[in-house]
Amino acid sequence: MSLSIGNEIKDGFKETYDWVHQNIKWLKDTEQFYRERAKLEREYSEKLSKLCGEFLNRKSNISVTLSVGEKPATTPGSLEAASVVAWNEILSQTENIAKDHMQLAHELDGEIGGQLSGLNSKLDITLNKIQGFNTEMVEKKDGIFNEMEKAKKNYDDACSSMEATRNKHTKNPSEKNKRKVQEKETAMNNAKNEYLIKVNQANRTKDKYYFQDVPECLDLLQGLNESKVLFLNDIWKRASSLEKSFTERVNKRLDASDSVVVQNKPSLNTAMFIKHNVKQWREPPDFQFKPSPVWHDDEKFCVPSQLEANALVVKLAQSESEYLKYNDLAQGELSQLSALNKKKQEMASNEDNIKGNEFFEILKSYLALISPFTSHETLKLQAEVQIESIQNNVPEEYDLTTTHIDTSKKKKGIFSKLKENLLNPEARPSSHGQSSTVSSHSPRINILGNNRNRSGTTASTMSATSSRTDGMQSVASPTREQSNKNRVLYAYAEQDTDEVSVSVGDSFTVITADDGSGWTKITNTTTGKSGLVPSSYIEIREEASHSSRGPPPAAPPSRRTTLPVRTITAQYEYTSQGDDELSLAVGDVVTVLKGDDGSGWTYGELNGHKGLVPTSYCT
Repeated sequence: MSLSIGNEIKDGFKETYDWVHQNIKWLKDTEQFYRERAKLEREYSEKLSKLCGEFLNRKSNISVTLSVGEKPATTPGSLEAASVVAWNEILSQTENIAKDHMQLAHELDGEIGGQLSGLNSKLDITLNKIQGFNTEMVEKKDGIFNEMEKAKKNYDDACSSMEATRNKHTKNPSEKNKRKVQEKETAMNNAKNEYLIKVNQANRTKDKYYFQDVPECLDLLQGLNESKVLFLNDIWKRASSLEKSFTERVNKRLDASDSVVVQNKPSLNTAMFIKHNVKQWREPPDFQFKPSPVWHDDEKFCVPSQLEANALVVKLAQSESEYLKYNDLAQGELSQLSALNKKKQEMASNEDNIKGNEFFEILKSYLALISPFTSHETLKLQAEVQIESIQNNVPEEYDLTTTHIDTSKKKKGIFSKLKENLLNPEARPSSHGQSSTVSSHSPRINILGNNRNRSGTTASTMSATSSRTDGMQSVASPTREQSNKNRVLYAYAEQDTDEVSVSVGDSFTVITADDGSGWTKITNTTTGKSGLVPSSYIEIREEASHSSRGPPPAAPPSRRTTLPVRTITAQYEYTSQGDDELSLAVGDVVTVLKGDDGSGWTYGELNGHKGLVPTSYCT
């Protein structure tokens, strides 16, 4: 079973960081041990060598006496008695052993100690990068929360200003004061709309931070600590090899040491940490709209006139452009991250043969990609929430067409004039020289799956004409012959059992249209398989066979609307064994929040309560 600290321990960066930091710091202790051991071997070698030299001199002085006596009749010359020869060999070999001890001292100090020192530095640098990534994510989250608070203050100030102007007009009704009241009311409405958008963005950012960003940081820390274990295992094995080559007499002790090292799998460290750090955690509550004490008292958008609608059209055009930009970037990065994840999972499934260097290189590559990916996902999320907020809350009678807005014009004069025309529709000339609103119905970005054209028809998904990078395939505009066929815009590989893979060029038919979740159920007629695909990856030119859309919701959709909604049904009764589990009755329908990761448990929601349920009890 593949363990993930990010999945098991939610908002626990500090605890996990401290744990990994202590593990990396501990490498200094192991380094010091081997350097002190090398020092002892060096001292022993010098003393043993000196001892051997002393006794070799003694042997030389008494060699003749020992061989033939003090007064021989015939001197033996260079010959020595067998006992003396044996003693000389013993002293010579012992002197060689002293040299072996010196070689072992150099190897332990230079090779083992040096590797541990370098490993400590390398892992510490990576740990600092992960901490920097976490700090960046926290700052971005806090920045979005601060933007919401600023929007709230601006809204309160606009309400107060409106009330003051209205009171002034009441006391002194004049045409000038009446115009000021209208201006203040429009400004107040725009401020409220901006505040509501920021509330939605803050909520979605909060979800992303706690359910995506923080787990990513924790998994990076987990990977770093597991890399440390792998490197340390290699170093320990190398030290054992040096010891074994030095002498066979300690083989049994070194084999015992090796058997412990072999059992030191990265997952065991992680499992123990998780066991001692799991705690009760509650998701922070959603942000709620706070009414001004002097004006609006509900969370509904204020769009009483075309002026407010036009201000939102400008925001809609900007957010549509930003969504396409950051979606392209994020998809390319996601493709690379998925490939790295696959490699990491393949390694984790075979811990006995895992290579420390390969695992660490994958971790470094992942770390280099996850920071820009997470940043682009956050920016895409902000744009997506703004699009959802505007499209779902502006009344049907107002036109939200954005094709007349060129967001690529960066010069202040041009854009300011465009914005002025939008905010003053009477000043915008029609094709007949008269003022009118834009009536063209261009394709819209299909993020929600229920985007509507102001003429009452469903808007098609905007086709991509820009080139795709990092494995994403470029898509050209459809030809006249293809205009009546469904198209696959981008290749997609299924990630779950209820999904289906598609490739550019595949044919498909729609089973169930997008209901607002961001997913469409299709049959890939090229492969013959059916399942869900992201709505933004396909272009539909037919009516869905089992779906109809009702009127748009009065408020923004619930959180995580871009995720597919999956349910499972309890087939057996189950009584919860802990606070983190749900009790089941036969027939209960559980909404899946996180699928079974191989542990035999599914995380879901039932009757407003969230917890784990045994997967085998449900279908």
